[in-house]
Amino acid sequence: MAKSGRIPREVIEFFNQPGGHSLIVKGPAGTGKTTFALQLTEELGEVAESHYLSSRVSDESLYNQFPWLRDRLKPAILQTAPPKPKATTKVLRTALDQLEGKIEAGEESGDEEGAKSVAGADVKDGYIEMSIGFDLPEIEAAYDFVDGKMPKRSLVLIDSIDALAEHYGLAASKLINVLQRDLVEGSKQNVVYVLEGGGETRLDYLGDGVLSLSSLEHQGRRLRVMAIEKLRGQQVGQHKYLYTLDGGRLEAFEAKEASKGSTPRGWKAIPDPSKGVVSTGARGLDAILGGFLRGRVTAFEISNYVPADYVDWLRTAMVCNFAAQGRGVAHVPPRKGSAEFLRELVSPHLPSNVFETHVQVFEPVTLGSGEVSKNALHMEGTNVDNDLKWSNVEYHLPRSARPYLALIAFDTLESVYGDKVLEQMSGVLGAVRRSGDVFVGFVTPQSASGAKFTNLASTVLHVESLSGCVVLYGEKPYTELFAFSWDWSGGVPEMVLRPIV
Repeated sequence: MAKSGRIPREVIEFFNQPGGHSLIVKGPAGTGKTTFALQLTEELGEVAESHYLSSRVSDESLYNQFPWLRDRLKPAILQTAPPKPKATTKVLRTALDQLEGKIEAGEESGDEEGAKSVAGADVKDGYIEMSIGFDLPEIEAAYDFVDGKMPKRSLVLIDSIDALAEHYGLAASKLINVLQRDLVEGSKQNVVYVLEGGGETRLDYLGDGVLSLSSLEHQGRRLRVMAIEKLRGQQVGQHKYLYTLDGGRLEAFEAKEASKGSTPRGWKAIPDPSKGVVSTGARGLDAILGGFLRGRVTAFEISNYVPADYVDWLRTAMVCNFAAQGRGVAHVPPRKGSAEFLRELVSPHLPSNVFETHVQVFEPVTLGSGEVSKNALHMEGTNVDNDLKWSNVEYHLPRSARPYLALIAFDTLESVYGDKVLEQMSGVLGAVRRSGDVFVGFVTPQSASGAKFTNLASTVLHVESLSGCVVLYGEKPYTELFAFSWDWSGGVPEMVLRPIV
């Protein structure tokens, strides 16, 4: 995902529509509400400048945490400086004047149940003690900022509306109503209200949009979910996004996967990370695994909801990286796969005859009728150890270097040999181990071989689809959750793994 597209596109389109709009951003502490609000200042191209009103963070702390903000907005922390004299303004301030008038008259209570305080005042013995000329200086400053930028639209960020209302001794709903009437509806400006805590509140009905951030758990790992609860007047194609705060930035992951797009290019082999370890063909995987261990077994448990392209491009990367280095590949493709389909996947990235020289594909006998690919080896269906015999593979790959890659889809094996196929593969697994080759197996959660195979494997990775986003995480070794996508901008499939932190 491009750096300029970290915020969901629905939110950007919502704010870029004509007129003023308000968004309530809510969620428990640590879910990234402030980071989300501040990044809007980067991605809203129509907004020239933004005004950030914080009740929680000093200006310098804000700049230390987000140094890129210095040129984007002018923060304003809570302060008690006297307001500037009111003058003729372009921004509508009818509702604010009414509120301030009620405060000065002692008619505005701190909450709708009638708390014994008013903004900037104390109630003692039935009398209101208030400094003469008390105003709402932070709100006045926000109005002045907007006034100075009109007729252009500005973005006012209030973080948080709860704390600001408490500071004034007002109900948050009254403050939102004032800002809605004056800035959003009357002056056609954009306002973001950061709201502490999650769950449905009565304040949700006051904003034009509501965005909820949450930090959950998936298989003992952190999972961040952004839910678009409403965006008035905006069509929402994806209601839930997984997101990360990696590197101090918020990035939401689109469910829609980009197509190949660019012209296929030749594969540049990724060197092995170290002695005794072979590159997976994906730098992202090499970074978290260290590569494939020679003579060991690696298991990928892949959910049925993961798009087929993800599996095809994973196969492409592995096969290309081995074949491009002159290493042998023996592949049992997923069901309905074939040697010719694999050729279509990998040949555009390999020199002429490399596929024919270094890749052998096992196919069921039923697929062997008619024209037979030169790269096809038959699975008779009676004895898997005989059909996948490693000496036979070596015979058909006389010009291939070691280590070989055995890339096996267990759904195909089980459809040919039955549910107990793994128990019949001791010969193949033993030969791979003795030769120092690499065995990689694909299983699904429903595979009869799944539990036993993952128990046997020294490396176990899970690939799933959550809220439309594909994720990957390691069980052996243990890893955090990663958002998983493919980048085809370079003409070859490059795995992109973004940690969800």
